[in-house]
Amino acid sequence: MKNKKYRMAIICALFVLTLNTGSPQAAAQDDRVGFDISHHHVGISVPNAEESAAWYHKMLGFEVVTRMKQGNDMIVVHIKRGNCYIELFQVAGAKPMPEYRRDPSADLRVHGLAHFAFQASDVPAAVKELKAKGTEIAMGPVDTPGVAFAFVRDNAGIVFELIQYKKQEAK
Repeated sequence: MKNKKYRMAIICALFVLTLNTGSPQAAAQDDRVGFDISHHHVGISVPNAEESAAWYHKMLGFEVVTRMKQGNDMIVVHIKRGNCYIELFQVAGAKPMPEYRRDPSADLRVHGLAHFAFQASDVPAAVKELKAKGTEIAMGPVDTPGVAFAFVRDNAGIVFELIQYKKQEAK
């Protein structure tokens, strides 16, 4: 199991490195889009929105922006740190997260959103701090020449990634 996790971690690292290189074929195509977009938020269904908001505040410094009740069965809490927004949903009667989704490598084998990531300036230091606060680290940290990353489990068992891009030395 451990070898599978590290093999998947290396595959993820190599994929991330290829994102920065671009390809001549892609540049040659005229697939322009006529509108701008930027990332806004990720939505997470959690068992208790207030507990999750408190966890993200304590562990990562997020602040509550908005609290909303929608009908009798949904609470939505928006949290923010810098330009990162998370929308926490608490829905009455929601099914719990399947056990296999607790493993970042296994979750990649099912279509759909597998995880979200925060870029960190120093992943090993962030992991050390999070562990000291009692956070569960699901995988890593993995340190490669171009990138360091770790998968962290929040209070609801949801996995997210911390990633650090390293400057490549000119050869």
